[in-house]
Amino acid sequence: MNQKKPGPMYSTPPRKTCPVCGQVSYSPAGVHPQCAEAQADEKRMKKVKAKKADKPVVMDATPSAWRKPCPKCGTQVHVRKAQCECGHKFVVQKTKSGFGNDD
Repeated sequence: MNQKKPGPMYSTPPRKTCPVCGQVSYSPAGVHPQCAEAQADEKRMKKVKAKKADKPVVMDATPSAWRKPCPKCGTQVHVRKAQCECGHKFVVQKTKSGFGNDD
């Protein structure tokens, strides 16, 4: 039972590694198709991201039904939060059924 298995009859050549991701490539060219696409689009994507970063982000001035302002620090907090991060506790009203939060 203590026998070794024989070595391979034919040696397999080392497989090429992808220069982009560093993993073994299944492509005969040595570069994964998705890596080649990412490499070709790299310059264009840098230009697109630079253009997109130049545009200022405009905040909507209309009040949201899902947010309320904190009177202490002025940040917008979700409606169901009982306490702001600054420590202000909002007044929690009981519901008609009587199962409201009593935090």
